[in-house]
Amino acid sequence: MRAVFLYAGPMTQGATDRPDRRVSRTHAAILDAFVRLLFARRYASIRTGDLVAEADIGRSTFYEHFRNKDDVLLAALDPIFLPLASAAVGRASLAYLRMTLEHIWEQRMLGRVIFDPPLIPKLQRKLATMIEARLDESASGAVPPALVASGIAAAQLAILRMWLAGEASCTVDALARHLRDAYKA
Repeated sequence: MRAVFLYAGPMTQGATDRPDRRVSRTHAAILDAFVRLLFARRYASIRTGDLVAEADIGRSTFYEHFRNKDDVLLAALDPIFLPLASAAVGRASLAYLRMTLEHIWEQRMLGRVIFDPPLIPKLQRKLATMIEARLDESASGAVPPALVASGIAAAQLAILRMWLAGEASCTVDALARHLRDAYKA
């Protein structure tokens, strides 16, 4: 199986703060099934029933964890968005950011589908939420952090879309440095 994304799994809210193994296994099964299906067919043709069958789980089990396939996609993108969100506040490891961009480039055919309408507004909201959680509220001044985060997320995704589409080319290293340094206050 070709792994596209890494996923650490959900945490339960318990006294131990350890992952619930059953929940983690179910999430992993759904995400693994999603990745297999993503490589086998177009994103638009993947249905919830396909995910349920591929993950070998019940439909109600799927809906206990995700609302739809877009939610699965957003969960699968967490490891991709994490270094982008950290870069937005100038706290990304350049090596991790480079590695992430190399991965995105290697999967550019898939990325061109994922980073395009109609998914882009959902991706932008997800990335903006991750950026906002990392923003220093004093840095945005009178502008609400949510607005700042949304603007940065839109810019990052636009840059990635143009890069993946070949509209503007640059090296992975140059792009990583730009993403890390562009939004420093």
